[in-house]
Amino acid sequence: MLKAVILIGGPSKGTRFRPLSLDVPKPLFPVAGLPVVQHHIDACYRLGQKRSSISEDNSNSNVGKYCVAEVLLLGYYGDDELAEFLLTATQSYPSLRIRYLREPDALGTAGGLYHFRDTILAPLDNSEGEQVQAFFVMNGDVCADFPLDEMLDMHFNNNSHQSQHQQKQPVLITVMATETTRQQSVHYGCMVVDKETNIIQHYVEKPSTFVSNTVNCGVYLCSPRLFDTIADIHLEILNSNGNGNQQNISSNNKNNINQQQQQKPVEERVAGAMVIWMEQDVLRRLAGESGSSCSSMSSGGDGSGRIKKGSKCGGVALAATTRNWWSQLKTAGAAIYANRHYLALRQQRQRLLQRESVIDLPLPSPVKCRLATADPKGYSTIGNVYVHPSAQVHPTALLGPNVSVGEGAFIDQGVRIKESIVLQDAVIGQHSLVMHSIIGRRAKVGAWCRVEGSAACSDPNPNVAYAKMTPQLPLFNALDGRLNPSITILGCGVNVESEVVLLNSIVLPYKTLTRSYKNEIIL
Repeated sequence: MLKAVILIGGPSKGTRFRPLSLDVPKPLFPVAGLPVVQHHIDACYRLGQKRSSISEDNSNSNVGKYCVAEVLLLGYYGDDELAEFLLTATQSYPSLRIRYLREPDALGTAGGLYHFRDTILAPLDNSEGEQVQAFFVMNGDVCADFPLDEMLDMHFNNNSHQSQHQQKQPVLITVMATETTRQQSVHYGCMVVDKETNIIQHYVEKPSTFVSNTVNCGVYLCSPRLFDTIADIHLEILNSNGNGNQQNISSNNKNNINQQQQQKPVEERVAGAMVIWMEQDVLRRLAGESGSSCSSMSSGGDGSGRIKKGSKCGGVALAATTRNWWSQLKTAGAAIYANRHYLALRQQRQRLLQRESVIDLPLPSPVKCRLATADPKGYSTIGNVYVHPSAQVHPTALLGPNVSVGEGAFIDQGVRIKESIVLQDAVIGQHSLVMHSIIGRRAKVGAWCRVEGSAACSDPNPNVAYAKMTPQLPLFNALDGRLNPSITILGCGVNVESEVVLLNSIVLPYKTLTRSYKNEIIL
């Protein structure tokens, strides 16, 4: 049995995604018709569907042996902010148990896992005590064609990835990795990987100089034994903070301390929760582990490691490098890029379903991709387009390519939309043009308007191999103080009056625009 943990953060995160995250939590922002985190859940669900389509006697594939039984959302949003989504997701994926675990505070990408370790490893009520073999950990701001089956095969068939003369060691974590350019690599967690064994030999989070083209994608497959390593890190940091230096703790003492922690009241355990990072603390500790000692934590790059050289690890970390599409959802421009790829993936799967009816990979009921040049309702589309069933689109409108129209939206006659996202209950007036933009919830664009953003900001360089989206450009140009090229964003409830031109601008919620703007932020 497998589980999946999706790290969704909290209200203090995702500030670069504003103003889109001011009225809806960033993990619930709709991309290609689904909230961002539902694409993660959908990937876990499809893994289980693949399991049911593989013959039981096919022992060479671990996809046929393991499937995700429970998905845990881990963050510190209020329970009420996610309640409606959890209800809808549970109804859409009845074979998955989906729950939300609320952290007492921001505990880091590994601190929250350790805080809820008992829940993560607990068997399901109907599993007759079946143990958790491994669990996925997925950053909530990652958008990708998730190769979970490939990660499974590498994680459980690791013997084939270690040379015969090398001592066989348990795999504690398998990291989804990809390649990027030399210049862009310093914006990510960089890994030096042995090409023969796939073992991560060195890891540095956002180094100041070039380390490797192979970068961390923020998706992990973890063994339950990884919690032993995190427990060591927790105790060492606790001991270092308390005594000012690092002390050697025997295995028996560690077990005794762990038992004492478990016996403490819940209030004391919550108060003692500690911030631990998967990247800076755990991966750097495991990198290069070969049964002797870990790589130095104080050397290399940003110098933010907190665990000293010589600590025992007892396992290895593998890198599962993929060439599938991958991106981070850090800025609004990334949402346009992700929308395009998720629409394309959805269409590929629909075509697969039509060709191979034996494989049952049902999509959530609200999701449809319209590819025909003329929709049955009368309006025309180009390329991949998603329109919610409740949205109203005039027969003379032209949508696409790569357009998503949300629930209750209204598109009037003669409207042209391309490379854009129109959110819930938005209105686009007649004969208006919307390109490379996001129209916020309940926003209204009048007649004969032009709302346009920059295409370059939402795409990697097509002429550079392995190029990714630039993680963060300066918001303003240092020379003239103007807004750097970006998509145009209308916040929630914005009203754009007729015959207004809005180019490369960001409008905060509930503003009324009576004149044209270019390269500005309207506060």
